[in-house]
Amino acid sequence: MPVYHPLGQELVSRDEFLTRVAEVEPAAFDVGSVATGEAVRPFANIEFGKPLNVLIRRVYTGKYPEKRLLNSRKPMLITSAIKDVSTTSAAAQAVNVLKQSVSPRSVFTGPSAREEGTAVVYYSPAVASALISVSVQVVFDDFNEELVNRASQLFGNLAGIPIFVPASGYLLGASSILKVAGDLGNAIFIGHPVLDETMELDFSFGGGSIPEPGYWVLCSGTLDRKRYQFDPAGGLMDKTTGRVYDGDDPVIVLSIDGSSQPTLTSFTPLLASASLLGRFLRQKQGSEVVMDGLLSAMRLYNDFTFRLKAEEMQKQMATLPASDDSRQKLELQVEALNASITETRLRLPQS
Repeated sequence: MPVYHPLGQELVSRDEFLTRVAEVEPAAFDVGSVATGEAVRPFANIEFGKPLNVLIRRVYTGKYPEKRLLNSRKPMLITSAIKDVSTTSAAAQAVNVLKQSVSPRSVFTGPSAREEGTAVVYYSPAVASALISVSVQVVFDDFNEELVNRASQLFGNLAGIPIFVPASGYLLGASSILKVAGDLGNAIFIGHPVLDETMELDFSFGGGSIPEPGYWVLCSGTLDRKRYQFDPAGGLMDKTTGRVYDGDDPVIVLSIDGSSQPTLTSFTPLLASASLLGRFLRQKQGSEVVMDGLLSAMRLYNDFTFRLKAEEMQKQMATLPASDDSRQKLELQVEALNASITETRLRLPQS
């Protein structure tokens, strides 16, 4: 599925964007340059060791859900998965938006004020991973009402954090984990996505392109890039007619930004916990376990893992001469790992 980026007044492919971004001043990619009327807050740069957040900014459903006899509305689920090699060994599925009734060619920016859910796909106070993969799916299905109710129950305490799915049959909230029927847990995974796309942020590996802040336009089909331009306020706009894109293919727009968001500091510990908990938990169907203590332990385990990695890198640095180029890279990694530790007493002392 193609991915496009807004560049000035045009949409360019991923490869073209990464090529041209190296040829011009970074200011040319300020979000204001693609706005057509309203003021837009500028993006903060994204760098290794600095904050990173990924949000859903706009969703267009295209021709979906496909019409059925006497009914063109259907439940819709938007999920995301993050592969962050420094915090978890496996991608943890997350429920971002679960709408009970959506019609074809709907447009929205996330859950409404009357719905549970969150537009937050990812947040880290300091990027400590060399490679982060971000996946987004859109699925239309007849989800069991109990699943919707159970998800709503957990969303109430999340403060903007997605519900993580550590394993089939479990839903992980901010302070508790809920065991649901196996078929309900499977319902999150067995739907047929109408949009399924993965993007990567490469902060370290040779040959990779330096990540830039901005918008990602994810589309299930191929857009006429000469015809459309992106407007943060209006979405994809026809350059000639000024009309909003109303084609058959679904579109999701993500924003990638480096601004610090202290209210989202629970994201990384929960992400790490989700990848571990499903392997060990055994509880009765329908039961909910309050997990403040266990999640706190998981958070400390996550912090301890960061601390061990940082100490190991410090040892590597000690063996290198001050003029060695790799020493500076290790210093950045140590700073990033240290900043990602949520318990300040576990952080390395400042030198």
